[in-house]
Amino acid sequence: MSVVSLIASPSGTQRARQALRRLNLTQRALVNERGIASWSTVNNFFNGKPVKREIFMEICEELNLNWQDIVISFSEDKENTLQLTPFNKLWQELISLASLTEEMGMVLVKEETLGWRKKISNPYEKLVRLGSYIQFEINLPTPGYLLLIQRDALGEVWCFCPSFFAPQPELSEGKTSLPQQGSPMTSFFIEGTPGKEQILAVVTPDAPNFAWLMPGNDEVLKITENFLLELLNYVKINGSSQILYIEYQIIE
Repeated sequence: MSVVSLIASPSGTQRARQALRRLNLTQRALVNERGIASWSTVNNFFNGKPVKREIFMEICEELNLNWQDIVISFSEDKENTLQLTPFNKLWQELISLASLTEEMGMVLVKEETLGWRKKISNPYEKLVRLGSYIQFEINLPTPGYLLLIQRDALGEVWCFCPSFFAPQPELSEGKTSLPQQGSPMTSFFIEGTPGKEQILAVVTPDAPNFAWLMPGNDEVLKITENFLLELLNYVKINGSSQILYIEYQIIE
């Protein structure tokens, strides 16, 4: 008889890591003090790898989490199985280094004029309809250089900051919105394919020295596998980087 295994979703692993910090625990403590399972099993749980169902549920219980909120959904599992490409592996590794946050997200915009006047709903939207106008808002805890990349519903990754939407990536502490004033647009029009989208914000004290982050691009830069690998290596080495993460659904 086969053993049923469960896998934590990217957002689930982030919630689990946040629960560890909230409870003043470590992965080692779960192994040595709580005696739940071996180190490799607990480490697999926090890195989105298969774990026996009973142990998966026990870890969630120790963290005061509902295992059904942590486990990967069938649709996500199917997507990951069918599309486990080197590019997606790099993306998932970046997600695993990030912190799920409520300090950034989408706000709906109702355009009243061609200028910057607008009505904004309460932040932040988790479901965004095709045909909507939105702005992206982030609340930076410290000043820094913002690198903002988005994975769309088709799995392609784009750099929105810096770009012509955000020509000023060096930002002060506090809230900032994209598109920035001075860009050719006042909001983003939501089009394309329904599905889950994800955004990573990497905040660093200084601008990363990436050749592909050349200023003055007239189009949003598409992130290639080599670019993603360079970014991953950078954040692993640069301990002062802050990596934030959100996901949301585009619906019809």
